[in-house]
Amino acid sequence: MKIMKKSAKLVGTIGLLSVIILMISLLVFGFLNDNFSFINDFISKLGAKGQPYALWFNLSAFVVVGTLLFAFGLTYGQLLNDKVLSILLSFFGLGFAFTAIPVDLQMANAPVSAAHTVAICLGLAFWMFALSRLGYNQRIEKRIRNRANFSAVILLIAIIGFALGLWSMPITHRLVFGVVFGWTALTSIQLIKESKQKAYNRS
Repeated sequence: MKIMKKSAKLVGTIGLLSVIILMISLLVFGFLNDNFSFINDFISKLGAKGQPYALWFNLSAFVVVGTLLFAFGLTYGQLLNDKVLSILLSFFGLGFAFTAIPVDLQMANAPVSAAHTVAICLGLAFWMFALSRLGYNQRIEKRIRNRANFSAVILLIAIIGFALGLWSMPITHRLVFGVVFGWTALTSIQLIKESKQKAYNRS
């Protein structure tokens, strides 16, 4: 299936912006928080109750990024003429936005902590279903399917590695983030490049 290129640049820009804002938020607030370890701590700790700048981290890294992911997912599915994909990816964006609900580091079973975890799990589940949709949809270009399938394999390796004790849950958490946002970045860059190539060919 050929991707409609009329809005590809806009869709790619939205997706790439979500990745950039997340990375900037992690770096800025990670360095501002003396109690945060980029290796050993969960990313959610930066937005946990009682942490410095937690509100601003949750707004920038989760709410803003989640909203952009919602828009990216909705429009990317439209580019591929796949309504189901639009729904799955946009729901992933919503789930990511709701991870702005701050965890309580003192009470792991607190309602807010449970809500935060549920938002993460549901969001990731929608993203994995979307990946499966991309990987097995024969109407979509092979390179797009291959990228989706490769991302799924890396995600599986990250989870199995934790189950086998090869690395900790925080590391698995980062690997999952890397796969999700790596796929988003690569997909977005490809859309922007295709849009520029189309403009060049017309000139």
